[in-house]
Amino acid sequence: MTESNSSSPLSILIGSFNINKRYPPSDINLSSWLTYPSITPHIVAIGLQELPLTFTFSQQKSVYEWTQLLERTLPNYQLLSHVRLNGIILFIYIQSSHINQCSSIATAKLPTGFMNIYGNKGSVGIRCELNQTSLCFLNCHLSAGENSYALQLRNQQYSLIHQHMLFKSQCKKFQWNINEHNGIFLFGDLNYRQTETNQDELQEKTDILKTYSEFKIQFPPTYKYKPNTNSYDLSRRSSWTDRVLYRNNHCRIQSINYWTTSMIRFSDHRPIAKLFFLSRLIH
Repeated sequence: MTESNSSSPLSILIGSFNINKRYPPSDINLSSWLTYPSITPHIVAIGLQELPLTFTFSQQKSVYEWTQLLERTLPNYQLLSHVRLNGIILFIYIQSSHINQCSSIATAKLPTGFMNIYGNKGSVGIRCELNQTSLCFLNCHLSAGENSYALQLRNQQYSLIHQHMLFKSQCKKFQWNINEHNGIFLFGDLNYRQTETNQDELQEKTDILKTYSEFKIQFPPTYKYKPNTNSYDLSRRSSWTDRVLYRNNHCRIQSINYWTTSMIRFSDHRPIAKLFFLSRLIH
């Protein structure tokens, strides 16, 4: 495929972090997580899981603090949209010089907790179009556990999200499902227990996940740590529960890097990030 057969590439950075119902330290620096040397991404998507939920004030405080932190880390960006379902929240930031080129912005949310009513588990999503390329970002928190029932529950939640999540335009005139996008990015605390011993199996990767791709993991397991340390909590089997997956439709997606950081350690998880280049194929 020659360069003339594809559009100019979009650079996309995706970050995910389960914050374990904790507030970030006031002096925390997020640059090791959400910036990349020599590349300023067009789009930065940040998915958080397990925000504090004790009181309404606590919820508002947590969102406000994270908004301030993200804006301090991304000074040349503007917030395109955000969407929240209980402790799951997704922010999309766009380079200020490209914000006016974004269109058809829509959000969606789907609870998959108890009886598919409770939003402690589920997904939030944002879709948009930039440079005639449709993009879908899904921040998910699926059920935990290492037994076969827990795996079955995660697979059911994954299926519900892909079958029933629907993005509707503000005027309700247009709607899109997940599959109707050039680039689809699925990330979050997926809770599939890829461990040191089954890494080559790609996180218990049953057929249900094989429609997505993932760059090779070359960083330590991101769960479970003792908060504020670099030591694992040995009461749990350390594993890569936090993931960034992607799917391409009529576009080319190139994974540039996939990383975590030990500089941010107030949670029992480590944050992860992945950088992509995406080019829409031109027929």
